[in-house]
Amino acid sequence: MAHALESTARSLVQRLQEAGFTALYAGGCVRDQLRGVEPHDYDIATDARPDQVQKLFPRTVAVGAHFGVIIVLEGGAEFQIASFRAVRL
Repeated sequence: MAHALESTARSLVQRLQEAGFTALYAGGCVRDQLRGVEPHDYDIATDARPDQVQKLFPRTVAVGAHFGVIIVLEGGAEFQIASFRAVRL
């Protein structure tokens, strides 16, 4: 299952990049990979807006669209895709 999860995450990143967006792994999956541990989920950060993410992927849940977070349902798993945001001080 872990290999399938990684493969699906890779395909989501690739689809975003092919559509002209920046897309990077984020969160715990990065930490786990650096520690040599198999990630149990993959989060993705992108410069695509939530509405653009929803147009690219047919099965989504806008759980945190107000905060720029869309869940993409793909390959029997859920992937959080978050839009980059700027912090204003």
